[in-house]
Amino acid sequence: MKGFLLTLVVLTGLIQPVKADELALPPVLFISTFDGDALFDKLKATKSLAGIDKENIGTPLRLVVSYKLQPTAGGTAAGLTSALLAGSSLGILPVVTNNDLVLSYDFRVHGKTITRMEYRENFTQAQNMYSNPQGGLDKDAHAWILSTTEQFLKDLSANQEVATLVEEYNFYFGS
Repeated sequence: MKGFLLTLVVLTGLIQPVKADELALPPVLFISTFDGDALFDKLKATKSLAGIDKENIGTPLRLVVSYKLQPTAGGTAAGLTSALLAGSSLGILPVVTNNDLVLSYDFRVHGKTITRMEYRENFTQAQNMYSNPQGGLDKDAHAWILSTTEQFLKDLSANQEVATLVEEYNFYFGS
């Protein structure tokens, strides 16, 4: 019913469609699985996400940024082999891993995902068993994550569901 009413209001001209280059989101809660503030600061510096905040828990809008490492078929075999060789050499040989880093930007309203954008990049790492016992992402992976923000903002601006959400928000609460 809400969709019908919103469509009716848009068709009657009471709401002006938001252009992609002027999309400015209302206040959004930022949640991330990354350490540090580099990604948050880069997103907050943009016009579209100027209202993003880490402590605005009262807003129904959330941007959840997470990552996962997906092993490739060849990476699984190479990782197992290199782990056996590294273990048999008592850690002298490095462990080689080959994974796809999948970065997900989930834009949610009241906990329901309205759009999800995923970006994928392949990374190969060779590391000593004892040099990085906690795991985590290296500097190249962090740099790639920061480089995805431009593409994310372009995809977010072109997303019809987000544009409709911003139009509805501006209708009820003003811009």
